[in-house]
Amino acid sequence: MIQNVNKDTSPIGRVKCVVASCHFNEAGNYCMAEHIEIHPPNAKDSETTDCATYTSK
Repeated sequence: MIQNVNKDTSPIGRVKCVVASCHFNEAGNYCMAEHIEIHPPNAKDSETTDCATYTSK
């Protein structure tokens, strides 16, 4: 998890999040984080990526 990410008042455009247990997920599958960070830099496919912004509700 990255540090100091705040919840924003409007969703990040073009980002769909279906992780219901994430603090930044809002109804309609919107990501309300002020920014997101995806890891690792050497990922080869979606199976090896990780949303570092994820914070449990």
